[in-house]
Amino acid sequence: MTISLSTRSAAGRRTLLVAVAVVVIALLAVLALALARGRPEERGALAGGRAPAFNLPTFQGGRFNLAEHAGGPVLVYFWASWCLPCRDEAPIIQRLAAEYEGRGYAFVGVNIWDAEKDARAFVQQYGLTFATVADQKGEVYLDFGVERLPTAIMLGPGLQVERRFLGQLREPELRALLDGVRPVDGVRPAGAGQRG
Repeated sequence: MTISLSTRSAAGRRTLLVAVAVVVIALLAVLALALARGRPEERGALAGGRAPAFNLPTFQGGRFNLAEHAGGPVLVYFWASWCLPCRDEAPIIQRLAAEYEGRGYAFVGVNIWDAEKDARAFVQQYGLTFATVADQKGEVYLDFGVERLPTAIMLGPGLQVERRFLGQLREPELRALLDGVRPVDGVRPAGAGQRG
C-alpha cells in the first residue's frame, strides 16, 4: 500500500492543529485559575455600602443575627461543600476564626446550593466551630451580590462593606484582610468569641 505525500502532510497538519489547540486550552485554563485566585472586587451595589441584614439558624445550634455584630469586624464567608477551593480554605478559615474571634472579630459561613446533609457533613469534616448558616433560599447570596464561590466579604464597624474577595485566598491574604479592619476600641461585638 502506498501513502501519498499529501495524505501524510494532511495528517501531520491535523496533529499539529490538535497539539496547538491543546496548548491554547491549557494556557487559557492557567490564566483562568490565576484570575480566579482571590482578588479584591470593588464593584457592585455593596462596595462601601452597608451589608444587608440576615438572621438565620446555625448548623451548630442557635442563630446568627448579623445586626448583633454591628460593633466590630465580621468576615462573611460564602461556601458550598462541592466547591474545591472552599475545601482548601475551610481549615484556614477555622484556624483564623479560633484566633481572631477572641479579639472582637465575628465570623459567619454562609452555605449555599447544598443539601442540608452535605453542608452538615462539611461542617463536621472540617470542624467548623464559627457560626455557619444555610442560605437555603439563596436570599443572602443574592442580597450580597455573590457571583461565585468562595467569596469572602469583610465588614467593618457599622457593618460597612470594606472588601470583597472572589475566589480562593491563602492564609496570608486572609490575615491581611482581617488585619485591615480593626475592632472599635472598647466595643466588643455581640457574641464575639461565642460559637453558634
